[in-house]
Amino acid sequence: MSNVFQESSARRPLLLWVGACGAVIATLLGMLAPNGAAVWRVPSVLHDRVATALTMAGQPGLNIEMQGQRAVLSGVVEDPNDILAARNAALTAVGPGGAWAGGVTSVDVAAVTVGVFDRPYVWGVRRDGPRVIMTGATPTQRIRSSLVAAAHGAFQNAMIVDNMHVAGGAPSPHFAEIATKTVQGLAQLGVGEARIVNDQVAFIGDGTQEGVDALHQALANPPAPYRVRMDVTIDGLDVNHPELQGLNLANGNAETCTHAFQRVMERNVINFPSGSSTIDPSSRRLLDALASVALRCDRFVIEVAGHTDNNGAPDMNMQLSQARADAVAAYLAEQGVARGRLTAHGYGSARPRADNATEAGQAANRRIEFNVSG
Repeated sequence: MSNVFQESSARRPLLLWVGACGAVIATLLGMLAPNGAAVWRVPSVLHDRVATALTMAGQPGLNIEMQGQRAVLSGVVEDPNDILAARNAALTAVGPGGAWAGGVTSVDVAAVTVGVFDRPYVWGVRRDGPRVIMTGATPTQRIRSSLVAAAHGAFQNAMIVDNMHVAGGAPSPHFAEIATKTVQGLAQLGVGEARIVNDQVAFIGDGTQEGVDALHQALANPPAPYRVRMDVTIDGLDVNHPELQGLNLANGNAETCTHAFQRVMERNVINFPSGSSTIDPSSRRLLDALASVALRCDRFVIEVAGHTDNNGAPDMNMQLSQARADAVAAYLAEQGVARGRLTAHGYGSARPRADNATEAGQAANRRIEFNVSG
């Protein structure tokens, strides 16, 4: 009996040691194995938390680099006080912050400067024969250089023309990521361009079925808040807008573009609630088709013209027609159409298309038209 007791007592330290080792191994596996709390994922998780904190603090355009638990911020702010606000937001993105509290131990803001903001925030890349032309704003000089390098990698034999500049105002810390994917995606097309306007990414061009499929796959899941629209043809065919077949919008003149708008608007109406300039949701599909034309034709000036019937006071009709034209132009700009090429004019009831004596005539006169000029 005593021998059994002695043997059992001798085993206890060994069992405790084995148990402790097992706990350590389990902890290490939990920290290192592929899971959301793994140590090796900490910088990625912290990056997302810092990005959210900066957005909430009104500084979404700053670039973030996580060096372990140390956040390095770079970019442009509008006011010197914004630098301290950004630092505090990043430091306290997870808990109180600091070496012994929270996930972010320190924040480096040496590369954050006060400067000019671009509104809207526009950036683009375009294939022009043997050249690839890059324009618009980037958050930092380092990102600008990285995008030039990405273009050299994606377009092996092209001359890269850098017409970019540094400015604040990007809608997300993920600008560099989405812009790099955009450069690489454009390389899948034979001709065309891509642009980022605030959080809208738009591709315009033509490619093979294989190239267009690769483009869709590469930009299938853009980082928030970015949205992607593809107005690309496949070997010259527009499978999404068959009503535009036979019209060369890439190289056609202003008259060709006007004709394209007319084709899309034929037997279609942009709907507004009575007396309102808010676009009815039922017209979103029509507006997307119009945006497809506008994106491919905004090398010209595109006038959005609002018209009403003759019911009501003339000054009220003029105001309503202007507000509706403004609403349509704003929607097109949100889809990536060059805002500087869009104009909006309200004509009230001054230019009727039909006789206002009948309800059918009045309905025909309540309309939005598109006029394209060189």
